[in-house]
Amino acid sequence: MNEFSNCTSHENSIEQVVLSSLEYSQILDIQQNIFELLLVGRNQQEVLERLCHLAESILPNSVASIMLLDPLSSLLSVVAAPSIPEIGHEALEELKPGVGGGSCGNAVYHNEAQFVQDAKTDERWSDIRHIAYDFNLCSCWSMPIRDLSNKATGSFALSSFEHRAPSEFHKRLLENCAFIVSMVLKRSEYETHIDENQKKLQILGTAIENASDGMVVTDSDNNIIEVNNAFMTTFGYTDKNDVIGHNPKIFASGKHNQEFYDQMWHSLEDKGHWSGEVWNKRSNGEIFPEWMSITAIVDEHHIINNYLAVFSDLSELRESQIKQVELAFYDQLTSLPNRQKIVADMDENKPNACALFNIDDFKEINDFFGIDAGDSILFQVGQWLIEMGFTPYRTGGDEFAILFYDYTTWTQLHHQITTLMDMLEEKIFIVSDQTFSVRMSIGVAMGMGKLLTRADIALHRAKEKKIPIALYEEDENIEEIYRTNIAMASSIRKALANQRIICHYQPIINLKTGNIDKYETLVRMIDENGEMIPPMVFLPIAKKTKVYSQITREVIYQACSLFSTRSESFSINLSDSDIRDPYTVQEIIKTIIKTETASRIVFEILESEGIENYEEVASFINQVKSLGAKISIDDFGTGYSNFENVLKLNVDYIKIDGSLIQGITANSRHNIIVDSIVDFAHKIGAQTVAEFVSDEAIYEAVKKHGIDHAQGYYTGKPASL
Repeated sequence: MNEFSNCTSHENSIEQVVLSSLEYSQILDIQQNIFELLLVGRNQQEVLERLCHLAESILPNSVASIMLLDPLSSLLSVVAAPSIPEIGHEALEELKPGVGGGSCGNAVYHNEAQFVQDAKTDERWSDIRHIAYDFNLCSCWSMPIRDLSNKATGSFALSSFEHRAPSEFHKRLLENCAFIVSMVLKRSEYETHIDENQKKLQILGTAIENASDGMVVTDSDNNIIEVNNAFMTTFGYTDKNDVIGHNPKIFASGKHNQEFYDQMWHSLEDKGHWSGEVWNKRSNGEIFPEWMSITAIVDEHHIINNYLAVFSDLSELRESQIKQVELAFYDQLTSLPNRQKIVADMDENKPNACALFNIDDFKEINDFFGIDAGDSILFQVGQWLIEMGFTPYRTGGDEFAILFYDYTTWTQLHHQITTLMDMLEEKIFIVSDQTFSVRMSIGVAMGMGKLLTRADIALHRAKEKKIPIALYEEDENIEEIYRTNIAMASSIRKALANQRIICHYQPIINLKTGNIDKYETLVRMIDENGEMIPPMVFLPIAKKTKVYSQITREVIYQACSLFSTRSESFSINLSDSDIRDPYTVQEIIKTIIKTETASRIVFEILESEGIENYEEVASFINQVKSLGAKISIDDFGTGYSNFENVLKLNVDYIKIDGSLIQGITANSRHNIIVDSIVDFAHKIGAQTVAEFVSDEAIYEAVKKHGIDHAQGYYTGKPASL
């Protein structure tokens, strides 16, 4: 069986089609085109087929069909479907209306529109599913054709070879086409009772009066001879006599010059048609936009007898567009232009400087006084900047921006911003009887191009260095660092996805036996060229993104899977963020239980990082130790070392910081600190591990100090097991 076409969408995807203003005007043109055919007396079949072609032109890759109900058999048959081959007409012949009768059968059966997005799966096509497959019909929208008693007598349908959902404009198109069909059918009844001249007027009159779009008919001198109800409603008139006999100039808004109207009339005289957007005036003087389409109606001698204008009120569309612009370009809290707007303004107006203002400690205001208080402060700050004579933008949560167009030197700009901040220090903001003072950090960029990005970089530098204002400096090369970081973050994600995050294992020697009885798990990354990337390169960047916890979970999986088949103990490093991530903790517990490695795993916690969050660390330790796991404190002995917390946490191992071990043979103070740590560890029942044992002298020294285990390049380098 021949196919109409091929479905161009995926079976499970649905395209939401949105019409432009130009396409919307084409819907109005359909009405004019068909009404013109009716006026010149074209036969029913020609008019209906023309209607199908016009509808198809608006929805590409579709076919239109008109089916009518036989009053005797109560079955549907095709009366017009010029783009559907004859074999398709035969397949649809004597279609029975009902719940499984496809879009058209359901439209007539229920007397309401049917919008089927997938004819091959929708239950409404259950009785005629073979037609959908035989002709590759993907979607089908059908509108009932009704008689004067509002009874369904047929259907107008658009069948598409793409999966589509109709927009509001498409629904309007279907309604108009179904209405036009009912008018054309009604003409056949009039032909037997009304003479030729009256028949044209009756059909036109019926169409005009009942159309949902406004219509105006003028004579050859462009004086109004008829308007429809939609016109009266839109323009606010109650009596047709107020407009009939007048020239449409009475509706002129004054927004268009004479050249505009000259071009309109030139198009009408030259092409017989004009369409476009016009601003007109209602009876109360209000001006509004409308889309108007005007056609010159000629007789058989090509002499213009009338003009037909069809229009649609665009007021709601314009209001919707304005609201969309407000949502897209203006902040809803402060009503200030937003980040999208500042980018657009910079592209258009080319400022030579941009300053970003960030409210210091704004989070504390939200946390202590509530979000409503914070919102009020943001609004007041925005208004204060306006009062100071600036045009501020709200570019982020507690961030504002100002563009400068006249400054040529940093000295000038720095002076004005400093003066502004001095005034801000004296400004008191009031929220619910509470007074607030606001301080800001400022980042400034000058020159051309990337001002917002560079001002943001300068702002971060001001925050990091705790200075009130910072200027972006070209020679800092910050942007290159950012690009490198972004590239590395992308490489890490790809490495995770392609199993290029791997583990190496460094042996830990039992100094009493000389045997390897433990390994420390160390993560590595292989780049796309097969090169090994050390952890100090990619882990700091991973910690700034959301992929760090994924790396931890991957390391846990690999190490536990490996040692589930070995007898040694093994350690894995955990960060503060790992312990605070409930999902990571859940995966750790699940994995060590599944691999039966809980009794041999040691979790190494960086003392300077993890123990600061004591409650969360203690909770984690209690969970894993109850399963048999052990805990080690890493890098103990330098900087911040809290013996009390170590006691509370009941650790099993203390890893002595490598900087102490490396100097143990040359620095007597290192010896004293190491002896103190060893003595402390043994008294609390914990074992000690010496890191960075790099040569024989250090190896012998740590043995003499009574350290239990040694780890370093002398005892064994990290490698794949």
